[in-house]
Amino acid sequence: MKKVNAQEIAKFLNSEFYGVNITLDRACSLDNAQDGVLIFSKSSKNLDIQKKCLVLVPLDFEYLKESVYSVIKVENPRLAFAKVVNNFFIDNFCSGIAISTKLGKNCIIDESVSIGENCVIGNNVIIKKRTKINHNVVISDNVTVGEKCYIKSGSVIGEDGFGFDFEKDGTPIRIPHIGTVNIGNNVEIGSNTVIVRGTLNNTIIEDNVKIDDQVFIAHNSKIGRNTVVIAFAEISGSVTIGQNCWIGPNCSIIQKVKIGNNVTIGIGSVITSDIEDNKKIMGLEGLDLRNLLKVKKRIEYGK
Repeated sequence: MKKVNAQEIAKFLNSEFYGVNITLDRACSLDNAQDGVLIFSKSSKNLDIQKKCLVLVPLDFEYLKESVYSVIKVENPRLAFAKVVNNFFIDNFCSGIAISTKLGKNCIIDESVSIGENCVIGNNVIIKKRTKINHNVVISDNVTVGEKCYIKSGSVIGEDGFGFDFEKDGTPIRIPHIGTVNIGNNVEIGSNTVIVRGTLNNTIIEDNVKIDDQVFIAHNSKIGRNTVVIAFAEISGSVTIGQNCWIGPNCSIIQKVKIGNNVTIGIGSVITSDIEDNKKIMGLEGLDLRNLLKVKKRIEYGK
């Protein structure tokens, strides 16, 4: 098991540590503190911990010199904890392609890529450095996947979308989908998520987008960088979502809607019109948060 000391972690975080230069071999939760572990706390007050561990704490933390534990003061303990654990305590990346996986023709797959069991990779697919693909994933023809992406089991990327026009007698005629999906760097795609290829233009997922399990993203949609999409969200065709957005669970976004940057959409919202930058939208009707609160106050909602 890999070991690291407090001083090394402090250097990694560009912060100072207080206490003893403890050697650590794992991370755990605050309520399960043990000797030799890394934990974090959001509290600014001294902690009742009688273990020789290292705690990541806020900048205004009141550290007592007689404390058994050591601390590193950081701006955001939870974020720092995630960075340290990822850098020092997790090393489960193993490159290679499982024998049960089927590769199409003319694929360009970097030798550092990891692909699990029973995946199907179409023709002309590009998968770049240090991307990890779990099991039973389908990536269709012409899809591009960037560097350091993580695609979880059961995802389907780049198959045809659901689009029809109708004869005079009502017979539905499938609209051909001849675009593809372009995925940027450091993107995460959850289990059983579906991302549909473009009809004519491509479906685009920009850098650092994080998509939860069981999300549906339709043809021609574009998700801006650093945006997070939570489980069971449904994003219809030709939707454009800006950067740094939070799309809550069970949201439904109607086709061709444009959502600005830094937008938060709450759980279960139904979005039927464009949203400007920096808005917080909540409720089934997809109302601006301030307007929703006014309506609830007017009708004495919840009383």
